[in-house]
Amino acid sequence: MSVMELQNFENQLELLSFAEQLSVMEYLARLIKRNQKEQDYSSKAVTKKRQFGIAKGKFTYPQDFDEENEEIVKLLIL
Repeated sequence: MSVMELQNFENQLELLSFAEQLSVMEYLARLIKRNQKEQDYSSKAVTKKRQFGIAKGKFTYPQDFDEENEEIVKLLIL
């Protein structure tokens, strides 16, 4: 935003009532807060790297987990 645009915005803001000015300021505050959250989220997503095999050994399952399901047994036989 250029200096001229900012001055024009300030002039237009002064023409509003106090309640309208307050409403505009609250809206701008919400936009700034949302923008900061988005920047925080995007910076965390970029810096955090995934590590391959990080859950190795943490999950176990029985070797015959699909034998009790008749539908899977039928598929294996075909």
